[in-house]
Order: sequence, then structure tokens, then C-alpha cells
Amino acid sequence: MATAEQVRDLLVPHLMGQLDDTQAELDITALGVVESGRSFTLVLELTTYRQRWRVRLDSDRSAMALFNGTPPHHLVRAVAAEFRIRLFEWWHTKNAEKQSARLGERID
Repeated sequence: MATAEQVRDLLVPHLMGQLDDTQAELDITALGVVESGRSFTLVLELTTYRQRWRVRLDSDRSAMALFNGTPPHHLVRAVAAEFRIRLFEWWHTKNAEKQSARLGERID
């Protein structure tokens, strides 16, 4: 069974640094994993447009497979891709949807 720190280390190469989509550029500066029962929360700190944000994204149950020893590389990439999609979804909807707005807090 992997620790939250080991799962963090698996995700860092796929999520840290500059992430781009067609409308935004997010620079992930810190990443943490908080385990809670049968799920975990990914805590990301990022900068964009001279703003600093902390965003908390809950995992789904399938992502918990990262805690099972040494997960296959394709699983790590898939979980990271899912979090990346959800992060950009948060960015683009945070001003229009209350549920999205609750996921992030501005820290500057």
C-alpha cells in the first residue's frame, strides 16, 4: 500500500509546471495528496494571470488504484489526465458555477 506522499510523487511529473489549453495557462507550483478513507483530495497551488490559487479536487474511486503498490504507468497517466481536465474545467467555470467556485480559493 502506497502512502499519500508516494502517490504525490507519481503524479508530480504529469501535473507540475506549466499546463496549457487553448484559453488558459496554469502554472502548478505545489501539489499535495490528502488521503481520506476510500478517496483522496489533490491539492494544487497555481499561478495564472498574476493570481495565485489553491484548488482542491476530489478523486473518484478508480483513482485509489494509485495506492496499490506500484500502479501501471498508463494508470498514473490516465489519473493525471483526468485531474488536468478537471482543473481546466474548474478554471473556466469558477466564475459561473457555485460548485466549481467552492473548489478554489485565491491566495494572493
